[in-house]
Amino acid sequence: MNGLGKVSEWNDERGFGFVQPQAGGPRLFFHIRDYRQQGRRPEVGEWVRYAAGTGRDGKPAASQVRRVVPPSASAQASRAQQAPRGWNGGWPGWAMLLAYAIALGCTVQSGRLPDWAALGVLVMSAVTWIAYALDKRAAGRQAQRTPEASLHLMELLGGWPGALIAQRSLRHKNRKRSYQLAFWWIVALHCAALACWIWKTASP
Repeated sequence: MNGLGKVSEWNDERGFGFVQPQAGGPRLFFHIRDYRQQGRRPEVGEWVRYAAGTGRDGKPAASQVRRVVPPSASAQASRAQQAPRGWNGGWPGWAMLLAYAIALGCTVQSGRLPDWAALGVLVMSAVTWIAYALDKRAAGRQAQRTPEASLHLMELLGGWPGALIAQRSLRHKNRKRSYQLAFWWIVALHCAALACWIWKTASP
């Protein structure tokens, strides 16, 4: 029997949780293998549809659990998808990326930075984008993930433009506040360093 309910409890380490049916009644146990939303993990409070039944222990259980958006929230969810929030999802992030690229290009062209500086940014950006893509793929397959510290190190070594593009195009690492805070500190550091270098090498 198909039902609609909310995830009332989820233990990510042990890979199981419970669904509270909308119509009332006892909670239904479900395992991560019963969750059919590839590429993400269950979250407490999300709406799901499921097939109700019983587990091996004879207690109520749910299978074929799928995340759904309740009708009352469908319009809001659609707007959220069309207009992602945050600097990396809107024009300020793109404007900063464009300004950085122009400033870096002009500085290299004027001879105040060597050519390898721009080449290094391009190479590291490509490497970082690939690292993001592989990490998202690993998340979908529940395989070993790339540590966040490693991703931040790539950004710090000059790959932050590639990280910004990956966050927007792949929709990966663009919602976690702690990660975004560290990411934008790295961006600010790079922009400040470039601005200081331009000011220091400016002709009197």
